Amino acid sequence: MRALILIFILLILPSIIYGVEITSEKLERFEEEGKLIATGDVQINEPNYNLKAKKVIYFEKTSDIEAYGDVYYDDEDMTAWADEGNFNAEKKTGRMKNALVHIKKEDMWIKAEEVERLSEIRYKAKKATFSTCEPEEDSAQPWCFTGEFVDLVVDETLFSKITTFKVKNVPILFSPVFWGPGGSKKKSGFLPLKFGNSNRMGLRLSPAYYLVIDSNKDATFYVDYFSKIGVGKGIEYRYMDFDTKGMWFGYQIKDKELDKNYLELRGIHLQKLSHFNLLIDINYVNKNDFYREYGDIRSSSSTYLFKDYWKDLTGRYDRFLQSSVEVSVPAVGSRFYLLGQGWKDLKNDGTSPPVSLELGYVVNPYKIGNFTANFATNLAEFYKEDGLKGQRFEITPQISHTLGDSINLTQTLTYSQIFYNLEKTSPYEDTSHREMLHYNAKVFTRLYKRNESFTHLIEPFIEGVFIGVNGKPPILKEREIIDDTAILRVGVYNKLNFKNLSFETRLTETYDFRAKNEWDKLYPILLEGRLSWGKLSFYFDTYQNIKKKRMESLNTGIGFSPDENTSISFSQRYTRENALSPAYLWSPTRREQYTLKESQNGIKTYALTLVKKLSEKWSLTANLNYNANGEGLRDSYLNIRYSEKCWAANIYLKRRPVEIEGRQTSEFSMLLIFELKGIGPIRVYERSSSS
Repeated sequence: MRALILIFILLILPSIIYGVEITSEKLERFEEEGKLIATGDVQINEPNYNLKAKKVIYFEKTSDIEAYGDVYYDDEDMTAWADEGNFNAEKKTGRMKNALVHIKKEDMWIKAEEVERLSEIRYKAKKATFSTCEPEEDSAQPWCFTGEFVDLVVDETLFSKITTFKVKNVPILFSPVFWGPGGSKKKSGFLPLKFGNSNRMGLRLSPAYYLVIDSNKDATFYVDYFSKIGVGKGIEYRYMDFDTKGMWFGYQIKDKELDKNYLELRGIHLQKLSHFNLLIDINYVNKNDFYREYGDIRSSSSTYLFKDYWKDLTGRYDRFLQSSVEVSVPAVGSRFYLLGQGWKDLKNDGTSPPVSLELGYVVNPYKIGNFTANFATNLAEFYKEDGLKGQRFEITPQISHTLGDSINLTQTLTYSQIFYNLEKTSPYEDTSHREMLHYNAKVFTRLYKRNESFTHLIEPFIEGVFIGVNGKPPILKEREIIDDTAILRVGVYNKLNFKNLSFETRLTETYDFRAKNEWDKLYPILLEGRLSWGKLSFYFDTYQNIKKKRMESLNTGIGFSPDENTSISFSQRYTRENALSPAYLWSPTRREQYTLKESQNGIKTYALTLVKKLSEKWSLTANLNYNANGEGLRDSYLNIRYSEKCWAANIYLKRRPVEIEGRQTSEFSMLLIFELKGIGPIRVYERSSSS
């Protein structure tokens, strides 16, 4: 019995050799060779790693380990399962055959005939699959890449030769070479491929490459191949430093179908130097219809690096594209500036505002007792495409005053003296000077009541805008789009809050003492309201014309959330034909030399939106827009989303009205996007057709 206990202690209990703890059924030591051989359910438990295998050969001098049969290895960086392998825990190296490796930091799984660990962050594999989805026995991975040769540097790059992207073992994409990110840090590599089909543009293939130039500089290169129209090329460059930041996007495509060469350049640059600051803001296209044809096609960043300037490089644009360059020199409580500005009117028969070069000086607001004063002056050179040109000089002092606490009175008085030296001013007055006096006053108070069951807030106000102007020269700056004005606004805001109910309204009436032509002195009343009651919400705004006894416009919306997984909303917009534009009710009367106002032929539209989470994995969003004035169904879409732990899929079905060769028709498109954990969104299939 004692002999059996001794054998048990020698074979089963741990053996400690040079600080290494080994447990096995059989243990042999070869002193001349400096190695230890353990067989039968071998376990090595160390603070830095754990290893299990059927057989282990441990070399005492080098700390190298050879393991055979059901090998399991785990340290702080990776976990591996293999048929056999060799490891050096101190050097963080190893080689494994028929292995499955889990790289913990990036949650990446590599399965290969052979995996070599060159360091704690670098791996090479032959005939491998890699994914961020954990493999399951007897089940294909939701998605994976396969490669004949894979080279991974954790948090840097992932390189693969002869690569196939698979979904449930079904090949979707193939690339001779794949070079992408190897983690969450910024790193160079090919972005997810886009491909699809369009009835006008044909087969599409759009690869893109992201290049990390430095820790604060990067660029993206785009190529858009369209079988029917040609190849589009784009480049996006971003940089950011302590005193300098900017982003630029350029795009070019020669459209064979339309026989047009399209160019686009958008960008912004901000730089702070020792004695002055520089701002460059460029927005340019060489063809007015560029965004109509390619606004949804070409790729660019939608990230706002310059929120103060509301700058982004996507296809968002106004009718006028503005470009400007400004040099600003700070001074004590003031600044000097030199500003150049130009516009491009994207309307085919439109007239662009004048190009200008302006030198100015601005005094920042400063206190004079209970008053606040500021001052600005500028000298500008203008040129307009219809031939108008010349100089404009302006001096503008301003003073403001605020009085009272419970009843607050705010007043602002602005005077502008403008001198002109212009040529070809027709059909406007050829005048040498113009004076503008602008006075704005607002009286405001707040009445508040609160008890256990409700709170009640009332905010009445009275506001007056009075402007005196002499002369009607050509309008060279936006603030000159103004006539003699005398407007009085009266309004009240009311809000009631109960435990499960809240209701708020705003009523505003405007009286124009100098209304002309179609303008009535008594403007339509603006009434706005919002009601929230449990899972139901309702809002509306309307302009009611008291004098003509009619409604000018009515916009309403209702939202319903029966549970936390469902949201339904319905809205409608109605504007009477030739109605008084609400936008003009809140600004002084304007003369239409060039404005964004379009003809009002009456608006009557409806919109329905449904957001539904069907289960933990399935959800959908649907949107329908309908124009009741004869245009029928407008832009509408359906998005179905399926989400798993390591991936998600989105199917977009979209319909939008388009004009093709002068014919009004509809475009239908389908878009399939896979979102892969650790890789990012990849656009797999896109198809468009027209009825």
